[in-house]
Amino acid sequence: MGYTESELSILIVDDAEMASLNLRYRGIDHATDVLSFPMLEGEFGGIASDILGDVVISAQTARAMSEENRTAFESVLDLLLIHGILHLLGLNHEEGPAEARKVKLKTEELLSMLGHGGKEFEWFYEEENCQDSL
Repeated sequence: MGYTESELSILIVDDAEMASLNLRYRGIDHATDVLSFPMLEGEFGGIASDILGDVVISAQTARAMSEENRTAFESVLDLLLIHGILHLLGLNHEEGPAEARKVKLKTEELLSMLGHGGKEFEWFYEEENCQDSL
């Protein structure tokens, strides 16, 4: 995606910590699956162009998604990480149907590169689980 020399941080937390972060930074008082904190945009976006930002994933929510949808836990972590990274790069499914389609296609492409395919993640798009993510 053009960021071969860039870095990002990944933090895996429990639902309590995710709810705390979600409340603090978004004003939403519950856990979510993934949060992204981009460093490429905003007032100080040009300071360190090699740092993409932070992706925070709730392991508890990922586990619940895994069990509910009969998808391997590690696969759900891959999905959420990709989803978070796409947000770091400015892709946002909440900006309308065209942007949501771009996010879906890029997500599928990247998941395929990791060996995922077929209908493994249809549930994610059908249920619009990405609605609370940043």
